[in-house]
Amino acid sequence: MIESIPHLSLGNFPTPVQRLSNLARALGLESLWIKRDDLSGPLGGGNKVRKLEYMFAAAQAHSKGDEKKRLFTIGPTGSNHVRATVVYGKASGFHVECLLFKQPPTEYSETNYRTICEQADRVHEVQRMHTMFARYGYEQMKTMLGIGAERYFIAAGGSSPLGSVGYVKAVSELKSQIEEGILPEPRFIFVPVGTCGTIAGLIVGVRLAGLRTQIVGIRVADWVVANSWAISRMVKRTLRLIGAVDVDYINPRRIELWHDDFGKGYAIPTEAGMRAVALMAECEGITLENTYTGKTLAGLVHYIKAQECEGEHVLFWHTYGGR
Repeated sequence: MIESIPHLSLGNFPTPVQRLSNLARALGLESLWIKRDDLSGPLGGGNKVRKLEYMFAAAQAHSKGDEKKRLFTIGPTGSNHVRATVVYGKASGFHVECLLFKQPPTEYSETNYRTICEQADRVHEVQRMHTMFARYGYEQMKTMLGIGAERYFIAAGGSSPLGSVGYVKAVSELKSQIEEGILPEPRFIFVPVGTCGTIAGLIVGVRLAGLRTQIVGIRVADWVVANSWAISRMVKRTLRLIGAVDVDYINPRRIELWHDDFGKGYAIPTEAGMRAVALMAECEGITLENTYTGKTLAGLVHYIKAQECEGEHVLFWHTYGGR
């Protein structure tokens, strides 16, 4: 069923997997690996490229006649998702309009913000996340009523069942790499959880692929957005989209979601996260950032040690896409 869902080729797949031997020694782990989705696309990588391949295809199908295709998406001012939508959207022939809310500034978020402002056709800004969602609903209502130009709306983080299909397919890619002997089957895969689309796709993918791997999400966004019930709903909707009706319901209480490395708020760095960013750069020469991937690596270490699983095969799914 997945193969019948239209997608627009944007990325460089499969992304490589490599062993993090130096970092593993520094952390006291036996078998630590990384899935390099930071290398997923020619205009910047990250976890958004896999999602946008499916949503851009849907947007093209949604457009009427010869009318210039328009996208509308939302996120914080330093959003990797909005940056990727703007850059890849422009390269794919779309007009891109976005709505942003203010986030605490960091080096990577300021770089993203400059790129968004330079390349988007139109940028709207509000001060707070809840105001952004209210304005997003208003813009959708305008389009439904036929007011203004026709637009295709892409949810925050690209998190929708259609976007999650990109990560269902990513697990098939990973399974092939396991079967080729590139890496052992992981006992755990760690991934940041913001708007829940990536982890939902991974959960569905692992179940459909027959892997025994446990997906562990590290919460990096406010609980009202990133929670087990939201993940479960996205899993259910993704299963329905791909026609996997024979797969058991996902109980929210069985979803593994680690909260202890969130810190004081979204995009507010933690000491453990900053240490993780520095250690990855020092040991492996790979770039992380403090909002998502730094907190996820810190959470990986804390979770594994809390579970006393230092000897297990562990995979860190790298989702940062900065250039």
